[in-house]
Amino acid sequence: MSNSNLQQLHLLCVQMHKQGKTPSVAILRAKAPFKVSVTEAIEALKRFHAHKPKLDVPNEENVLQQNHATTTEQSNNLNTRVDVLEKEVAALKQALHQIISAQ
Repeated sequence: MSNSNLQQLHLLCVQMHKQGKTPSVAILRAKAPFKVSVTEAIEALKRFHAHKPKLDVPNEENVLQQNHATTTEQSNNLNTRVDVLEKEVAALKQALHQIISAQ
């Protein structure tokens, strides 16, 4: 068994794992760009399971903090917009009042 073949098979396992697929002997043999024996596939799977990478799954606390930050930012933006609109309405009322008074 060639070490480079095992490394390539291990990388193939990691790629499948990242895609949410479970690597197996049959899948490895089918997807490998070279001919793979059953024993090579088994050895690669053993190495993969011994050093299985963890997937980046955001935990609930991080998601809640991000959502809270986004909500706070949106609230600040809305408050700013409301302030601007209130000033514009006041200016329009004043202009309308002046127009009506002039007639």
